Amino acid sequence: MDIGQEGQTAVTGFDGSPSLTRDTARRALSAASTAAGVDASSADLLGPIGDNAVFSLPGGVVARVSRLAALPRVARELRVARWLESLDFPAVRVWAAAPGVIETADGVVAFWVELPGVRPSSPGELGGLLRRLHTIPSAPDELLQPFEPFARISDHIRHATGLSAPERGTLHALLDDLTLAYDTVEFEHAPCVIHGDAHRKNIVADASGALVMLDLEHLTRAAPEWDLTVAAVYRRVGWYDETEYQEFVDAYGWDVTTWQGFQVMATIRQLRMTAWLAARTGREPRLTPQVRARIASLGEGSTPRAWKPGR
Repeated sequence: MDIGQEGQTAVTGFDGSPSLTRDTARRALSAASTAAGVDASSADLLGPIGDNAVFSLPGGVVARVSRLAALPRVARELRVARWLESLDFPAVRVWAAAPGVIETADGVVAFWVELPGVRPSSPGELGGLLRRLHTIPSAPDELLQPFEPFARISDHIRHATGLSAPERGTLHALLDDLTLAYDTVEFEHAPCVIHGDAHRKNIVADASGALVMLDLEHLTRAAPEWDLTVAAVYRRVGWYDETEYQEFVDAYGWDVTTWQGFQVMATIRQLRMTAWLAARTGREPRLTPQVRARIASLGEGSTPRAWKPGR
């Protein structure tokens, strides 16, 4: 759960555990860096603090601090990264000198190799790397996250305190409808290794132009349609134009919008995007008009074309 501003008094995450603040994240980093033998005295905080706090350290190292409750997830993500490295797949690498995930009194810390000069992937780059990823038929069972297309949506809606009860009710009703509709979906492609949250900021290009996959916590074995729907939804909401989406399709080799289950999967994705943003409205009221616009487009069953990213 995002806290909105650095240094804010701690609130609780969806599991009831304390969220991070600037102070708790820095204390966790200090303790973990001592254990790892790395100098974090001049660490720079990268971006706002949410479920994670990310710091840049000297020597090309990045430290990511997470809540204590995230220990199993973070440990699994490191194992996933090492497995992908063993396959020579282009994903973020664990900093080899660290002893794995480090648990402190204020949070858990993982150390990663820094990627300098990264930029979001182009649609063609995204499609090409997903095509490569989806050729991996499976992964060791202990690495696989259960595939849960509706994970945390209900929690996000419950935490959408900036919305009215009827607005939250609309989201809950749509969630119920989609849960039933999902059970009727028939996939065209066999399950394979998927990223799980395959958008342009999770597959990036580094300063040399090499593609790198980030955010490995959702990796699992499931139908590739789940990954492919993201780019198609970007086109629906106006974040990709027709030419960009066609670049994605050409690079991947198949257009998910031709599949009969696409409407259900796309609406699930749009509900996830809306609920995630809605959960922030209580502490970021500026987001409420955009959330309401999204809810209206979902409730009307229309094709939205003017969503704004939830920055």
